[in-house]
Amino acid sequence: MQKMDVYLPENRNSNTRIIVFIHGGGWFSGDKSDAKDGATYFQQQGYVFISINYRLTRTPENNIHPAQMQDIGKALGFIESKNHEWNLSDSRIIFYGVSSGAHLAMLYGYKYDDAKKVKAVVSLEGPTDLTDSSSRSNNLGEISVEELIESFIGAKLSDNPKAWQDASPINFISSTSPPTFFIHGTNDHIVPYEQSVNAYDKFKEAGVTTELETLNGVDHDLVGINWNEVLIKIQNFANTTTP
Repeated sequence: MQKMDVYLPENRNSNTRIIVFIHGGGWFSGDKSDAKDGATYFQQQGYVFISINYRLTRTPENNIHPAQMQDIGKALGFIESKNHEWNLSDSRIIFYGVSSGAHLAMLYGYKYDDAKKVKAVVSLEGPTDLTDSSSRSNNLGEISVEELIESFIGAKLSDNPKAWQDASPINFISSTSPPTFFIHGTNDHIVPYEQSVNAYDKFKEAGVTTELETLNGVDHDLVGINWNEVLIKIQNFANTTTP
């Protein structure tokens, strides 16, 4: 059973927007508590902010994809079951993810959200193409990106290329995909900046609302970014795409 942190603003109603945050950590680490500062900001701005956990990889349980998709789906179902109690509607849900969490947010929103509950997605340095050869040799600590993806997929690329393609959000962008805001540093040594650019271009081709915020000189650790400025831009995108 997974848990979530729920930040409810005062004076909420059926028009209140809901931000569902999905944490990063290479699919094997991280926690819902990682969103604490952003949660406080959005709660103060009148949003419901919900930070969720999901099954992590590299554990004895071998939690491979699509286990994380199932957890996200259950989280949305739980939120919907609380609409009356929390005095809100689930018609304005925005997914916001960081790194591997952004990957999960995009993948769910583009491929698994049959009911179209997710109205917009915010991807902060999220990988869009797991098969990208330019990123797999990069390292997150002592673990290569390729090893992290193998743990997530449950197979090497050479053994099951289709599984890697089926877990790459860029392959499921279409005219019905939720509007997406890409935020990415140009010096990201874990997830190449070009992955967001390529997905952004595909959204433009599909005729779907999209934005790309380039963080010049910023690496994957996001050191040096102006968080207040970034949060305001996320808020503006959420307001624009969920009127």
